Amino acid sequence: MNTRFSLVWWATLALLALGSLLPEPSIELARSVIVELFKLLPLILFVALMAGWLASSQLADRVRNTLDSRPWHAIVFAGLIGAITPVCGIASVPLVAALLRQGIPMAAAMAFWLSSPVTDPGMLILTAGILGWPFAIGKLLAALLLGLVAGAVMQGLSCWKPQTHWVREGALLQVSTNSCDSSAPSRFIDEAKATFSMVVRWLAFALTLEAMVRAHLGETGFSILTTVDSAWAVPLAVAVGGPLYIEGYAALPLLRGLIDMGLTPGAAMAFLMSGATISLYSAIAVWSLVRPAIFGLYLTLGIVGALIAGWMTDLVML
Repeated sequence: MNTRFSLVWWATLALLALGSLLPEPSIELARSVIVELFKLLPLILFVALMAGWLASSQLADRVRNTLDSRPWHAIVFAGLIGAITPVCGIASVPLVAALLRQGIPMAAAMAFWLSSPVTDPGMLILTAGILGWPFAIGKLLAALLLGLVAGAVMQGLSCWKPQTHWVREGALLQVSTNSCDSSAPSRFIDEAKATFSMVVRWLAFALTLEAMVRAHLGETGFSILTTVDSAWAVPLAVAVGGPLYIEGYAALPLLRGLIDMGLTPGAAMAFLMSGATISLYSAIAVWSLVRPAIFGLYLTLGIVGALIAGWMTDLVML
């Protein structure tokens, strides 16, 4: 784990140095990353404490025992909970990581990962107020269906190979610090520290990558979405919305303005779906937890789900 920790931090520092020198010397990029990281510190602490609680309580054991005997119920439950709970990508991954260490099925984890960042009750109401109830309900259904399909696909793969084949050894090795011989406070502290370390290092890397993308593309790059044919606007929105993620609440007014300029509702849906499910925040955290094959499946499901949601939205609303 120390080697991986060092590599991630060295890569982050190298990107910060590069971004501070190109296209011209400036400390603005590094400053923005540090500011954003401090803004997210309360959330990181909350996630770490929640992960510690999950590791030290008996909740994970109870959930695992229930879901192991009913895998398809687990998928539906995880997809439904993910679609209606206010858990963003950065929070869902470490929480699921803690549950995976306790033996929660990977299929349920995949369903939750891809459905939870898309919407929640507050986002549903705000989306309805800005983009209309048909769009908001369509987004909720898209999140739920994406989670269910992702869980079903992962369940099929889990029947082929054991779950331990899909999770990185580093993520599962942390179970050793949470042995049955350890006291609950010790398990709480160990899991909270491990989760805090994982989130901070990968989030710093993600924020740096996002800042570099923003610096070279810029907010005005979104205007290109209104100039292409509607059939191509959806995949272009996915290509832009994934890496250059704008927080969902901030993206809604921007998309409302772009729709007034000619952006199709489907492109707006694809932008929101891809930005929430496969953003750098979520993707890099998932990468830290699962092996490349499952990470590729996660990205593929997120991209295909965003494309289908976008095209279906245009088919229904245009």
